[in-house]
Amino acid sequence: MSVRLQELLRQKALLAEQAAWLEREITAEQAKAAGGPAEPLPAPLPFSATMPAPAAPVAAVSAGAAAADAEAEAIIAQYRQADGSHRQRVKWGCILYTVAGAALVLLGFVVIYVLARRR
Repeated sequence: MSVRLQELLRQKALLAEQAAWLEREITAEQAKAAGGPAEPLPAPLPFSATMPAPAAPVAAVSAGAAAADAEAEAIIAQYRQADGSHRQRVKWGCILYTVAGAALVLLGFVVIYVLARRR
């Protein structure tokens, strides 16, 4: 039996169990609403009794997947940078943005001041 078929059968069993539980809950609520004593709900079945065993994962990895992984690692290694240089660049970038932002705010105040003095 294929892995997909086993998974679909497991999902079907889960849905059937959920539908049965929902039906029991509806019956109990209808009995409460009618004023009669509610029937005690039966205990849920154990996991192994309601569903087939989950499929075992595929252990073997195909050669094509291993080659693709090696190629991906080579591409990543090509663009990988040293950690220290990246941190230093980020630090100086933050400082540059802070100085540029402060300069723009200062320039805005100067423009407003000059325009206000002309009037």
